[in-house]
Amino acid sequence: MNTADILIQGVSKQFRTGLGKSKIGVQNLNLEVPKGQVVGLLGPNGSGKSTTIKMILGFLRPTSGNIRVCGHQVPSKITRSFIGYLPENPRFPKFLSGRTLLNFYGRLLSLTGIELEKRIDFLLELVNLKAAGDEKVQGYSKGMTQRLAIAQALINKPRLLIFDEPMSGLDPLGRKDIRSLIGRIHSELPEATIFFSSHILEDIEQLCSMVALLKKGQLQTFCSIDELLKSDTQKFEVSVRSSKETEIKTLTGTDELITFLNESKSKGFFVSGINSQRKTLEEALFRDGNSPIKIARTNSPEAQP
Repeated sequence: MNTADILIQGVSKQFRTGLGKSKIGVQNLNLEVPKGQVVGLLGPNGSGKSTTIKMILGFLRPTSGNIRVCGHQVPSKITRSFIGYLPENPRFPKFLSGRTLLNFYGRLLSLTGIELEKRIDFLLELVNLKAAGDEKVQGYSKGMTQRLAIAQALINKPRLLIFDEPMSGLDPLGRKDIRSLIGRIHSELPEATIFFSSHILEDIEQLCSMVALLKKGQLQTFCSIDELLKSDTQKFEVSVRSSKETEIKTLTGTDELITFLNESKSKGFFVSGINSQRKTLEEALFRDGNSPIKIARTNSPEAQP
């Protein structure tokens, strides 16, 4: 049985742009997002990120291919019940308070009474809006509105959280707050899958366990962050010393490092320090400074049960 919370098989999406004309939004996309992961969907504007998210949510129908959420075909009522969704630019009635809005959305999901009140209190505390919960939304900053929208997405204890550009339009402090909040959500709900889009490498690198890179509607890379950042060209600065001298050497790759350490030991040197320089996500994705690397860890549609 497949345990992927998102399973995309051979999905393409074309948009009509005029008489006899069309534009490709996504082309032959295969993506398998395991349960409990924080996965970043990365790509420049126009790469197909929002189109992919809207198809997962059932807002758009693929031209071809198949999408399943938590084992169920999209679109369907049951798949929507598994999902908490944060749009890129959330909008709320400004005359209502944050608490009133959460109460309204909770009742839409058939939550009532003490259970709902406890859930609202928990969520306001989680998103750091407890003090502002009874204030009208019209007085909320962009960051506060974004945090309220995340609380709304969490109200039904979803198995899958989908955030479309959650840091969009925020200042550096607001982005930091949302990054911290996503980290807290993952700690509080370790079995939930968090799938969010971004074009900011720093956000993906700090938050995600896996990354998928789209370019012109095609998947370029899908693997774990750790796997992506591994490299045979990683640099090490090693200091070794003896009673008579100290030597500092820069080495490339783990093989060179091991060889040098063994040679130094045989010569009677002691290791006084090893410093490694971890690659950034940008360096890993764009090794030649332009084209993204090709790594895929998805199963073919034919291999799926």
